[in-house]
Amino acid sequence: MAGDDLSGAFAMMMHVETSLLGGMTVSAIPDVGKVVFTHGLTSTFRDGFIPMIRNFRGFRLAAKEVKQAGTALDMILDSRAMALADITGDFGRHSKFERGIKAMSSRFGVASLMAPWNASMKQFAGLVTMTNVLKASQRVANGTATEKDITRLAASSINEDLAERIAAQFGKHGDEQDGILLAKAADWSDRSAREAFRAAVVRDVDRIIVTPGQDKPLWMSTELGKTIGQFKSFYVSAMQRTVLAGIQQRDAATLSGVVVSLGLGAMAYWAKQTFAGQTVSDNPAVWAVEAFDRSGLTGYLTEANAISEKLTRGQFGLSAFTGEQISRYASRNVTSTFLGPTPGAIADIFEVSGSIFAGNATRADLRKVRLLTPMQNLFYIRLLLDEVEKATGNALNLPETRK
Repeated sequence: MAGDDLSGAFAMMMHVETSLLGGMTVSAIPDVGKVVFTHGLTSTFRDGFIPMIRNFRGFRLAAKEVKQAGTALDMILDSRAMALADITGDFGRHSKFERGIKAMSSRFGVASLMAPWNASMKQFAGLVTMTNVLKASQRVANGTATEKDITRLAASSINEDLAERIAAQFGKHGDEQDGILLAKAADWSDRSAREAFRAAVVRDVDRIIVTPGQDKPLWMSTELGKTIGQFKSFYVSAMQRTVLAGIQQRDAATLSGVVVSLGLGAMAYWAKQTFAGQTVSDNPAVWAVEAFDRSGLTGYLTEANAISEKLTRGQFGLSAFTGEQISRYASRNVTSTFLGPTPGAIADIFEVSGSIFAGNATRADLRKVRLLTPMQNLFYIRLLLDEVEKATGNALNLPETRK
């Protein structure tokens, strides 16, 4: 019986994912800034953008190398989106309805364009990472390594001996094609060097394109914790892998990454508002707060801010500086803020059903029904569904609010 309850809750969490995360690809625009944050602006262009544009065939071969390392497989596994939604721990048999919800959820990453975005970004980040690891290893072997090279390799558990072996294997089996280093690690005869090289690539890729893992607190791995913390594990992982890592790194790459991420965060705000048919503010303070919030540089501090604003009705928090609530939290109810989106959706269901049976339903209730519909928030059809919602409200002659 308990297993049935858990599987039902799991199905509800997957349903919430498909109804709420339609705009997550637009929200992921600042991912590009994380590459700069880790490797610097120069390396991102020299080892990433320029080789990709100049030699796309070589880029595809390098992307294949990244996938062979065990990452950038989102088109098949949709691993990042599932981890962000905290619905990776699925075990046991389910009803036909639950299996249907799961199938829809597994394909949602493609419909929302999140799976191809994640795969592409991880391949790009992997290309830059592979190039940096191989070049640093070559400098170690040549005796010209800098302290920064040694530190970065050590962070990936590559010591001087392994670095020399990686350089030797690349020199024997690898290839360089117009600025793109192809490791061809599958051909390496030194298994330890191959595993160390691939582990370094996976570590950096999952750190750059934040994919929640074991860095979240243990309570978020319990059934109750996964429900309350749904969609929040990203912020916990981002705090560990971006914010704290940047504080420790403290170099030009960090500064460049912060600037680029803030700019891309502002772009994400504009895109989200535009796709949602909402007004883009002309207040510079709002743009600054939105850019900061959507940059991915704040970790779980944005969740703390959202809770404080709900507790104080906007009197304490970032909205106190702008006079407007941060757009990302505007549609959240109190239950969603404190207990997670799944309990919030259940609370909306009870509220809407009560309004219908009491005969005093409003356009706000219709809005809640629409927000519970799978795929309703896909950014490229949202404006069309807004018109359907408006026409339905007019046809049913629903009032704006209860009298």
